[in-house]
Amino acid sequence: MRQNRIFWRYFALGRQVLFSVMMLGLFSCNTNSCETSQNSKSEKQSIRVMNWNLQTFFDAQFDGNEYTEYKSSKSGWSEEKYGTRLERLASVIKTLDADVVVMEELEKESQLQDIANRLSGTFEFSSLYNYAFFAAEEGSSIGCGVLSRLPMGEISVHSMDIHGNAAQPAMRPVIQFSLYKKDRTLIFFVNHWKSKSGGALASEIWRKRQEKTLASLMTKALEKNKSVFACGDFNKDISEFTIINAEKNVILHGESDIEVYSPWILENGQFRERGSYFYQNEWEKIDHFFAGGECEVSEFCAEDSGEWADSEGKPIRYKIWTGKGYSDHLPITCTVNF
Repeated sequence: MRQNRIFWRYFALGRQVLFSVMMLGLFSCNTNSCETSQNSKSEKQSIRVMNWNLQTFFDAQFDGNEYTEYKSSKSGWSEEKYGTRLERLASVIKTLDADVVVMEELEKESQLQDIANRLSGTFEFSSLYNYAFFAAEEGSSIGCGVLSRLPMGEISVHSMDIHGNAAQPAMRPVIQFSLYKKDRTLIFFVNHWKSKSGGALASEIWRKRQEKTLASLMTKALEKNKSVFACGDFNKDISEFTIINAEKNVILHGESDIEVYSPWILENGQFRERGSYFYQNEWEKIDHFFAGGECEVSEFCAEDSGEWADSEGKPIRYKIWTGKGYSDHLPITCTVNF
């Protein structure tokens, strides 16, 4: 399979970001020809989206930038174990069969090609993921990757470089792109917010800053397009957001607040019973889909009945020494109408 690559280095708000776009198929879309001016020409289109935090999915090369448990062959990590994880990931992607697959905690852009190669042998041609990209801050151990069956364009990466009394920790940027289906456009945002390591209260300032960034970006996007959609691992339970009992049931706070819809919240205002992350014997709802403008979300599911979950529907965490497991998160899926 031919692979065309385009590389950019972005300097967003003073912090360097590595951004790679790959065309994985035998054909590609000229971005300019895919762009549309307004979502008013046709009926809404539907796509299926999957989001999954893969739990420190490193490749088999020891570059010195890995987490401690993956730094050398003495750790128990190997080419064989990497290949097994790739096969398992490909199996999940095939099973859930989404048009767009968003992944947090990938190490490198080359892994997207590895994943695509595992998928290309058995998928129907129309089901192949011909478009992909990866982004991470320079020097970061992990980043975010996307596989898409649909053309993407107008791609940008937004990072923060904030100086103050508290030193800014390493954080992943917000990735923004437009997704095209017929003459409809969906403006898409990929997120991986700061974890609660070091203390939930101490780290909350950084998640609030990331919320402000996302809210501002979504507000600006709404001025150009009527459908916006955000997903990712926000490391923030749905109950920790500002909730309103309305059609758009969550407020994201920014320079201008924005009302969005979360499928974690039921019509009666109650939260769904289970979550996507099981920690210290409790479910957490920290992996999210947020829909704004004319974008609608349906058929939402925290996928708890596949090979990646145990008999109780809990995620099967990957364990490096045994080589068993998948991830400590469940994948979440939904249908997006835009």
